[in-house]
Amino acid sequence: MKPLTSRQAEILTFIQEKVIENGYPPTVREICKATGLASSSTVHGHLMHLEEKGYIQRDPSKPRTIKILRGGFKHDYQSSSI
Repeated sequence: MKPLTSRQAEILTFIQEKVIENGYPPTVREICKATGLASSSTVHGHLMHLEEKGYIQRDPSKPRTIKILRGGFKHDYQSSSI
C-alpha cells in the first residue's frame, strides 16, 4: 500500500475509532469537525485518495458507506463494512 500523508492517517484513524465506537462511520461533517478542516470538499478529496491508495472502499451513491479494507486497520483489526 502507498504511504499516507499525516492528514490522511488522521482521517483514517478517526474513521476507525468511530466504527469501533458506534458500529458505523462518521459523516463528512463529523470528519471536518474532528480534523479542523472547514471544507467538506477537502474531506471528500482525502477520502478519494484513501480509496485510491487501497485503505478504504466507498459507494458514492449512498451516504456513510465506507468499507475499511483489511490493510487500512491499525493492528490488523477485522475489516468492517460500514
